[in-house]
Amino acid sequence: MDVAVVTYAALPQLDEKEAPLLPALAALGLDARPVVWDDPRMDWRTTKVAVIRSTWDSHLRRNAFVAWASKVGKLTCLHNPPEVIRWNTHKAYLRRLEAQGIACTPTVWVPQGGTVDLAALMRERDWESVVLKPVVSADALKTYRFPRAELEAAQSCLQTLSAADEVMVQPYLTAFETEGERAYIFFDGAFSHAVRRPPGMKDTPRGFQQPHLFEPISEELRLCEQVLAAVGQPLLYARVDVATDNEGRTRLQELEATEPGLFLNLDPAAPTRLAQAIARKL
Repeated sequence: MDVAVVTYAALPQLDEKEAPLLPALAALGLDARPVVWDDPRMDWRTTKVAVIRSTWDSHLRRNAFVAWASKVGKLTCLHNPPEVIRWNTHKAYLRRLEAQGIACTPTVWVPQGGTVDLAALMRERDWESVVLKPVVSADALKTYRFPRAELEAAQSCLQTLSAADEVMVQPYLTAFETEGERAYIFFDGAFSHAVRRPPGMKDTPRGFQQPHLFEPISEELRLCEQVLAAVGQPLLYARVDVATDNEGRTRLQELEATEPGLFLNLDPAAPTRLAQAIARKL
């Protein structure tokens, strides 16, 4: 096998939005097949390259997934590399990027077992609503929004979340409701396409319902390029998610370098661009 396209047991043939990668690889003459990441029957020495794609249970089993990546990275060429997977599957990477000068969404980090007075914090920072999320999460899992009027519930939620792990406290960005979040997608360091996405939290008002392509905004694209430069090593694929803060400034929301949806179904040329980037790794 030339390329193992790595997925998880619930999507053994890949997510339908990611599936266009397989015929794109085949068109380059490559033998590419989907493989479930924790399938004990798979001998990873039999593939030249393993590309992580739809492993969408990785946040539920982070320790096992990171250990798997470390093991597989010794047996074949894994993308993105094991050290990137370890770093990117814990949202503390945002703290490190911010220390390197990247404009991130303001965040108060609450240690495991710790707390913060949310009422005082919201008064001090003039936040009308807060978002609480654990440092290991995906697809808005255990992510909650509370307005000032629900501070008692917010404080209780924070206590519950922090009992299990470190917690991020952020302002709720009202621009989500109209602008959504912008995803800039890169293959082998080169910009591929940009997608505007509705908010992930289910109870958030939405100005639109479906992700769609849009023309990149130069200021946002520059920020995304700065983010990738700050990583310090090349990435086969990356999705940089940005949003507008409550003062109208562009902020990094997430750098998705583990198993991001790349919206290959929205841009007809994107699967070929990714396939070509993979072929260069062989």
